[in-house]
Amino acid sequence: MAKLENGKTEVSLQPVDNRHPFYQLEGSNNVILLTTERYKEYPMVIKGYGAGAMVTAAGIFADIISIANIR
Repeated sequence: MAKLENGKTEVSLQPVDNRHPFYQLEGSNNVILLTTERYKEYPMVIKGYGAGAMVTAAGIFADIISIANIR
């Protein structure tokens, strides 16, 4: 879990219970919780598909081919 608070970042493993939005996270899915003054009691949840290994590899390969074609 990554956290940005007061301009400082922290990345660590954190336990979550079955009521936490991260609990149902699986595969390459991503979840972002935004807690602000307006979203303090109920944080805004942004949830969706991540790239996953194959899509990421294809993107990196395309970048390598693109760079090779420039030279």
